[in-house]
Amino acid sequence: MPLQHPRRIFRASRLALPRFEFGALPRRGVLAGLAGVGFGVAVLLFGLPSELFGGAPAAPGAVTAEPQQVAVADGETLVLRDVAVRLDGVAAPARGATCADGQGAAYDCGSAASAALERLVRDRRVACRLSGRDRAGLMQGVCEANGTELNHALVAAGWARADSPGLGAAEATARASGLGLWRNGANPRF
Repeated sequence: MPLQHPRRIFRASRLALPRFEFGALPRRGVLAGLAGVGFGVAVLLFGLPSELFGGAPAAPGAVTAEPQQVAVADGETLVLRDVAVRLDGVAAPARGATCADGQGAAYDCGSAASAALERLVRDRRVACRLSGRDRAGLMQGVCEANGTELNHALVAAGWARADSPGLGAAEATARASGLGLWRNGANPRF
């Protein structure tokens, strides 16, 4: 039995919708829609709490903290409130670093340096004048506790090396006196 009409498998429906063309949209409607979207984004961004996106790191200037807001991270780094500040011009051993004294006896010089810094800041208000960031991205600066400059005091007590020319004389005096890391003629490597 032959087919009288060839069948078309893919044929347009007689109820096909008219084609959509962007040029046919009313211009006022497009502008109103874009304005609505822009307003919604602005409300969303400015209506949310600013803490939602995180705080920006402290800019160079100053940071102060009351005694209960001060923590010692290691022998050369303080945490004031939530800002980590490295003592500028100071190189102290990391916590857990082992050094040998002049007689060859090993001790945890990193913890000893941290303890020396803790004694300097204990129960004292600390203020730091920030000068920028170090190689690791931490804020760095010169810090004081009750009128004592911590950078100088730590080097002068022998618990850190001078990492700047301004503290070189304090390190030389600590070495000559056998203080801190330099006790018993030691020359620690850290």
